[in-house]
Amino acid sequence: MKRLHPAMITHNTRLGVLQAEGAATTSKSLSMANCFDRRLLLSGLSLLLVMAATSSLSAQWVNRNVARWSVGNAVYGGSWYSPVQYGATGYSNYPYNGYNTGGQTAYGNAVRAQAELTMAQGKASRDAAVAAEHNEKARAQYIENQARYNQLRQQQREVIEARKAKETAERREKGAARPQKKPTDLYSKLSAYQLDRTTGKVEWPECLNGKQFEEDRAMIESILSSVAQNGPDERSAGIIRETANHMKAGTNDILSDISFEAYTDARKFLGSLSVEGYYALEEL
Repeated sequence: MKRLHPAMITHNTRLGVLQAEGAATTSKSLSMANCFDRRLLLSGLSLLLVMAATSSLSAQWVNRNVARWSVGNAVYGGSWYSPVQYGATGYSNYPYNGYNTGGQTAYGNAVRAQAELTMAQGKASRDAAVAAEHNEKARAQYIENQARYNQLRQQQREVIEARKAKETAERREKGAARPQKKPTDLYSKLSAYQLDRTTGKVEWPECLNGKQFEEDRAMIESILSSVAQNGPDERSAGIIRETANHMKAGTNDILSDISFEAYTDARKFLGSLSVEGYYALEEL
């Protein structure tokens, strides 16, 4: 039998130890790998379960809110509408302590959405009927108020017209009862220097001797001469008064050419001349 060199024995021993340690390490690594794979698998399964639960809850929330939004869009053209009524124990159409979990299936959600749509349409119809009734009552009240207003205005107008008619009648009665002033009460007689009553000759103020008064002067002197010869009458007195008033109005046209004192004296003279015919009638 061949004997091995001690160095070779030592080398083989070390090689065997290394191989044993490598096998142990490999076995340990495989064990750790298997454990990591099992943990990874469990984590993956847990994640899948969480995702499935979340997906289910999300689907329920979407189905529930889509149904409600559909009700709002169908009834109110896009605005939110929910026939929720708050009671003593919370919102009546939200079970489970006020939180609605929705249907568990698509069919259940569709049925619930249709029920809520029907309830919303019914409430909307009722509200529309109530609003129409209130509108009709308001319209009837407006018509009645307008009729009363027109009636009161008519009564007030009649009262005002009656009061005005009464006041006018009272003024006329007082005017009729009041003694009427005679023309001779307005102005005094002309002096003998201003008027010669035997010939009808008039001594005119200087400002009335202008050409614009020539025709009026001739008319008055002619009437006064006739009165001196034939006596006065109502016709002649009226002509004298009308012509003298015409001359008085004409003095406004010469106001800028004469002094204010001459203007007032001329108007006073014409006033007395206008009633000269009536003085002659009183002396008959």
